[in-house]
Amino acid sequence: MEEELLLIPGPTNLSPRVRAVMGAPQIGHSSPKFYDSFKELLQLTADVFMGKRGLPFVITGSGTCAMEAVVASLIEPKDKVMVLDTGAFGQRFALINEALGADVEVLPSKLGSPSDTKILDERLSSEPYKAVFVTHVDTSSTVANPVSELSKVVKKNGALCVIDGVCSIGGSPFNFEELGIDVAITASQKALGAPPGASLLYLADNALTILEKRKSPIRSYYFNLARWRKVMEDPRVYLATPATQVILALREALRMVMEEGLEIRWKRHKLISEALRSGIKGLGMKIVAEAGFEADTVTGCYTPEGLAAQIHSRLTLDHNILVAMGFGPERERMLRIGHFGNLTGSQTLVALSALEATLKSLNVNVETDALAGARDILAKLA
Repeated sequence: MEEELLLIPGPTNLSPRVRAVMGAPQIGHSSPKFYDSFKELLQLTADVFMGKRGLPFVITGSGTCAMEAVVASLIEPKDKVMVLDTGAFGQRFALINEALGADVEVLPSKLGSPSDTKILDERLSSEPYKAVFVTHVDTSSTVANPVSELSKVVKKNGALCVIDGVCSIGGSPFNFEELGIDVAITASQKALGAPPGASLLYLADNALTILEKRKSPIRSYYFNLARWRKVMEDPRVYLATPATQVILALREALRMVMEEGLEIRWKRHKLISEALRSGIKGLGMKIVAEAGFEADTVTGCYTPEGLAAQIHSRLTLDHNILVAMGFGPERERMLRIGHFGNLTGSQTLVALSALEATLKSLNVNVETDALAGARDILAKLA
């Protein structure tokens, strides 16, 4: 059976190397072999985050587990926090904080727009906040927040800066040290090119200090990063059974990331995103994200009126390509196309050609040679 081309905002198609690890014989989570593998994985995690001060964490669970672990471990009941809302996953950070008793203020943005640094500065300078939660790339809106500018504002005002890099790290420029942030998280199944099931976190030294000196107990067993810290410092410590095959597959995926090189990988993602947007515009559709704030890892576009579901269905049935429809209220108006991990230029062009054929089959007027610009951009990958 031919493999479906996954162009959803995660998970992504796996490389043969990673798939081979997933199908390898099971090993024990307490074995010396797994211990050595996990130690290597932690170093690779630090390398991917480009972190030096602090500690990497890898735990079994989706990206939402990383979000909840950060809030449960660092935020105490009634702590005042700010959440930057550029879509559904910023909103999820707000819901998690509310569920765990924080005093939450949300700074919203209109669909397709990034968070406003000036407004953020005004709010943070008006009263003290324990932390600010920033989504780097929100897969619901496909907006890339200017994390460098936002993190500077947050740190200037004395708050912890927590960045959700689930849909960016490994596919967009991200340097934990240069950003000067306190916490960053990501997940295995997007730009890192691994299967779902692992959360990766990086905590700076001051976040680790806050973790250990909080006044109230952490009201969670599994999401208690103080407990997990002992495991990360010595993986022989037992806390919970990890998903061993996912962990080993993640290690292989991170090896591939570092073999390619982060800057080369970022460039590949950027060129593919530019080609995809060029092709989409050539086909007469509008990009959701504001110019200059489009993500390198996922693109949203508005479809011709009433055709989102039909385009989605025909891409799957006729071309074996799976994209995502819009999120929430925008479900019937948008398509969201994930383009991260190990996606190639040729696969990108195949996807654009399939999209062109699908629009024509639905009697949408498409310009001649609508994909010329995309082809020119993808030629730079050679």
